[in-house]
Amino acid sequence: MSLLLVSTPIAEEGTISEELKSRLLKAFEDGETLLIEDEKPARRRWRAWDLPREAIETFVPYNEHTRQELDSSLIQRLKSGEKMLLMSDGGTPGFCDPGRSLIEKCHQNRIKVSITESFNSLIPAVALSGFTEGAFEFHGFPPRDKEMRKSFFKKLFQSSSCSIFMDTPYRLDRVLDEVVFASENSNAQSRRHAVVMDINRESEAILWGDLKGIKKEAPLGKREFLWVVEGK
Repeated sequence: MSLLLVSTPIAEEGTISEELKSRLLKAFEDGETLLIEDEKPARRRWRAWDLPREAIETFVPYNEHTRQELDSSLIQRLKSGEKMLLMSDGGTPGFCDPGRSLIEKCHQNRIKVSITESFNSLIPAVALSGFTEGAFEFHGFPPRDKEMRKSFFKKLFQSSSCSIFMDTPYRLDRVLDEVVFASENSNAQSRRHAVVMDINRESEAILWGDLKGIKKEAPLGKREFLWVVEGK
């Protein structure tokens, strides 16, 4: 019961790592569902990566034209134990991409969402949150000064866009308290959050939903993380 986001080269002629190639081959051999954005580009890429041609016949197009029709049935299949991979025409699925809808519904149904190897944590975190198909604001690290930090988190909830920030691993539990305090004092309790931790590690985890639910998981410990706040 999981959805794996497959990041691929932007250019169709781009190559993939042996690790990713092995993962895609295993997905086909194990009968996992391969969701692709558009059939022709997906076929060209698949053949260029020298993967089994017979897998092409099993591709399921998932895009702006099919997602409304497919979302409910895909979620039910995932809940029944299926594993699926979501691959866009190039880049990271879920970021400025129709896959956001399925990612959001997976989180709502407590279905695990993860991502293939990444060399930058920002875009994967945005994609894994399922909060936006477009604009977002990256706020970087909160300042160390106590009063400046309060102002930082206050401004976070004044923004109408999806917002992302990060901090050092040992501050994660402190950040949780600061976000809860800022939310309560900004009348922003209805906004959802995604705490994306340890991307691409065995310990990778995502806490997703309202702050009340995330707070129940405390203490969170020392984890590499990005914090994503849903826009208004």
